[in-house]
Amino acid sequence: MRRFLRLVAVVPFVLASACIDSSKAPAEAALKAADDALVAVGPEASTYAPEAVAAVKKSYATAKELIGTKEYEGALKAASGIPAKVQELNAAVAARKAEIGKAWTDVSASVSATVSSIKGRLATLAKAKRLPAGVDKTVIVKATEEVANVESGLAKLAEDAKGAKIAEAVAGAKALQAKGEEILRSLGSQ
Repeated sequence: MRRFLRLVAVVPFVLASACIDSSKAPAEAALKAADDALVAVGPEASTYAPEAVAAVKKSYATAKELIGTKEYEGALKAASGIPAKVQELNAAVAARKAEIGKAWTDVSASVSATVSSIKGRLATLAKAKRLPAGVDKTVIVKATEEVANVESGLAKLAEDAKGAKIAEAVAGAKALQAKGEEILRSLGSQ
């Protein structure tokens, strides 16, 4: 009878261990799949979607911690969604990259057009017999220097745009566009 009671007392522990062990393999497999999915996250993801990268890494760390504490069901829940989140992250990065690329194309074309307008206006003023009111030789000299600075700034930003600094290049080109418009106004163009 004692043997039977001991056996009955041990059975719940054996069953509990079996349940824990039955969750362990799927949890570890989900963590491995999550780990493999994280490899697919490109280095530029942190540049284009830093919040999403942080969220995915946090989920992964939580799953890994739960496996370490043998909370396999929680680890399975935390790790199983990571591959889908990585796919969403990669799609968001591609969309953001395309959006910034288009913004760069648009703003750099706009700056180039403004530079052409400034040069055209300077050529017209150079041929003019009389300068318009508010425009004198010092304004023309200053505008000539400033348009050269805008051109060289755009060339530098174009190099930055080829690398990982495209967002900064877009912001810099917007500033150059504003400067170009200011130069045009100083030359009497509206």
